[in-house]
Amino acid sequence: MATKDQWLPGEKAYFEYHCWESYESQDAPVWLHSHQLVTILLENESDRQREYLPTLAERGEEGMPITYQIKFSDGLIWTAFEDELMTSPVDYEMANPPGS
Repeated sequence: MATKDQWLPGEKAYFEYHCWESYESQDAPVWLHSHQLVTILLENESDRQREYLPTLAERGEEGMPITYQIKFSDGLIWTAFEDELMTSPVDYEMANPPGS
């Protein structure tokens, strides 16, 4: 997967939603925004995960992902797990959401 160990505010990333894909999900608004280019706003407080687990792979193995505030082109601001942010859309694993 083409991703990074750290994203900085202002960077662009490709977003892919990785949870329950359903209109019934409380996250349906973001699921329907999957497969879009987003802007990184900030890295959320991470309880020093980066200090102890410096790479995405290490954090993934421990189940301690870092989260980021992201902004979509239509203004929606959301929290994304780091494994949902990619440097290229070629690595999307899920189907496109309805209406995309």
